[in-house]
Amino acid sequence: MVHRLVQKYLPFVNFLIASVALGFQVSVLYPWHYELQQEFNELQIQQDAKLRQYHELKMQTIKNIEENLTKLRLEKANEAKKN
Repeated sequence: MVHRLVQKYLPFVNFLIASVALGFQVSVLYPWHYELQQEFNELQIQQDAKLRQYHELKMQTIKNIEENLTKLRLEKANEAKKN
């Protein structure tokens, strides 16, 4: 059987532990959440900029390929006319 003092003081100990945990959440974890959110937003902005830069580079590469294909087609058409 559980000792009488344990039965008497266990709810108070439980309340104390819960209060300390809540205090930790409110004073440490909750402000840390805003800091993490701010860092995440900055990271997302950087990622968007990198993706935009990559997309522009990819589009420039596609334009270069199209220009080269057009030149090759013109050269091939000119050679066909000469022959």
